[in-house]
Amino acid sequence: MATAIREDNPVIITEHKLHYLANPSPVPEGAYTIPLGRARIRRPGTDATVVATLVMVERALQAAELLERDEGISVEVIDPRSTRPLAAVRNPG
Repeated sequence: MATAIREDNPVIITEHKLHYLANPSPVPEGAYTIPLGRARIRRPGTDATVVATLVMVERALQAAELLERDEGISVEVIDPRSTRPLAAVRNPG
């Protein structure tokens, strides 16, 4: 949210209501931003890659754990955290 507020271009923020029911995760103590357009590798893997957003990130992580444990398949999970679908039409100047 802090990154979106500081962005000079229009930003749309989406949230999934199931995020409010998810297990708590650590949050930095001080103010922080997440750069737009920078993904986060949530789980390294070598056999396959899954790109997931919002509530599907947690489900992809769970599926990757099951595949590793039951099938020996190593799955990387990437959370793009933001997308830039209008980047190609932005005014460069």
